[in-house]
Amino acid sequence: MKHEKKTFQYLLGFLVVLALVLVFPAAAQGTAPRVVQSGETIEVGSEPLVLELINLRNADTQNPVTELRHYRNDDPTRQIVQVIAVPNDGYFTVNTHTLGGKYGRYYAYSAKDGLLKQHSITFAAAPTMTPTESSTTATGTPAETPATTATATTTTTSTQAPFPGVIAIAAIAIYGLLAATHKR
Repeated sequence: MKHEKKTFQYLLGFLVVLALVLVFPAAAQGTAPRVVQSGETIEVGSEPLVLELINLRNADTQNPVTELRHYRNDDPTRQIVQVIAVPNDGYFTVNTHTLGGKYGRYYAYSAKDGLLKQHSITFAAAPTMTPTESSTTATGTPAETPATTATATTTTTSTQAPFPGVIAIAAIAIYGLLAATHKR
C-alpha cells in the first residue's frame, strides 16, 4: 500500500512538471521586445508586437521617443496624418488597431528633441495566411502525336504545432483518471 502511494506521488509530480514544461514556453513566447533599427520595415498584424524603439533616439541626447508621427506622402514637411503616443520606448506595443489602417513611414518624435527626421520606421500590413494554396500545371506533347494533357495539383497546408495548453489539460485529465482508479 505504501509503495503504491509513493508511485502515485511520483506520477503526480511527473505530470505537473510535464504540464509546466509544455505551458510555460508558449506563455513566454513573444514577450521579449523586438529591437527596431532606423529604416526598418515592420509587418503589423492583429497580434500585438512588442517593440524596443531605443535605437530611434537622438544619439547625442538619448532622450526617449515620445511619439511616432506619420506624414502625408511620407514627407515630414507636410501635414501630420497620424500620431501614436509612445509611453515607453523600451517596451512599445503595436498592432493593426494601434495604426488604424494607416501604414507607411513613421518618424520618431521626442518631446525634448523634436522631430528626428533621420530616424524612421515603416509599418506594413502583415500578409494574411491562407490555409491552402493550390496550383495547376498543364503539360502537352508535340503536335505530331495526339495531344494529351497532364494536370498536377499541389496542395500546401500550413503545419502548426499542437496548442501546448491542450496537451497540459490532457495530462491533467489523465492524472484525474489515474487518481479516480487509484481510489477504487
